[in-house]
Amino acid sequence: MIVAPSLRRFQLSSPALVAGACTVVAVAIVGLAHQDPRIGQAAIESNRRQYLYVLACEFPVLVLALISLRNSKWGFWLGWTINLALASYLAVIVVWLEFFWHW
Repeated sequence: MIVAPSLRRFQLSSPALVAGACTVVAVAIVGLAHQDPRIGQAAIESNRRQYLYVLACEFPVLVLALISLRNSKWGFWLGWTINLALASYLAVIVVWLEFFWHW
């Protein structure tokens, strides 16, 4: 979804944003619905909060991407910006956990 603006030449940027946002929303819904009780209650609650956060960020992206299918440039760019902010936030978390978080 981050490279969706490069697909504007082929008129595939909005469908790429819709497909990516739909995939992320589906993964968040499945993650909320199926929790493994073996990981513990604290991990389940942490995962639930994270899935809800991702769902709250990606659902507006999906709505704006669907609006942008009707040649709305502002819907595409606003949705893409929200998605870029979420992707940057998650990338910072992954780098922090991988390189800077010590036991």
